[in-house]
Amino acid sequence: MPTPDRLTPNGAGLPPRTPHAACYDASMGTELIVVRHGETIYNTRNLYQGHSDSPLTTDGEAQARALAPRIRALCTTRALYCSDLLRARRTAELIATAGHHDVTAEPLLRERGYGVFEGRSRDEVQQAIPTGDIDFAPPGGESQRQLHHRVVAAFDAIASRHPGERVVAVSHGGVLIAFAKHVLGLPQDVPRRFHIHNTSLSLFERDDAGEWSVRTLGDLAHLEDWRA
Repeated sequence: MPTPDRLTPNGAGLPPRTPHAACYDASMGTELIVVRHGETIYNTRNLYQGHSDSPLTTDGEAQARALAPRIRALCTTRALYCSDLLRARRTAELIATAGHHDVTAEPLLRERGYGVFEGRSRDEVQQAIPTGDIDFAPPGGESQRQLHHRVVAAFDAIASRHPGERVVAVSHGGVLIAFAKHVLGLPQDVPRRFHIHNTSLSLFERDDAGEWSVRTLGDLAHLEDWRA
């Protein structure tokens, strides 16, 4: 997968303590780079994670390390936001080490809470959740509608703190899917026709009127050679 033009690493060689936004053109609006966490043990077992804390696998850590220099070259702000769940925090830490970012854990960026379904197989959970009912909340969990409202509020708040800047956030597949549907104007109950893989990179832009647009979704260019 080729690197999109908007994500070309035009900041390669930037000195470590140079302000990260120095080579970013603020006239393009506020840009939000959202990364899904690296592969976890639960991912390899096809289990629902939700708010449970499954650690990254060895491959998951390698994926994050492969992404780190690319993020480093994108002239982002020093602030790097992440979900407060272990898998997202660890991914953020690996990115931050290479890019000299300051990591801020944000609970609003958590995955959807699946309550009693967490740790169960994907097939089992999908049979138990009513199809198309965005108001269904598992016992101890939250509904798709609640996730949607939480995620949009979180990303709007981050963008408002960094007007005219490019900022990174590490989150989860469910969060990215809900936000992408919102930005694309899709109902939350429609089946998705795109994939958000581990450590994939998605770019959203917010203009001065507060309107979001998608620039790229699920980019994995940094993983082309990582197993070599």
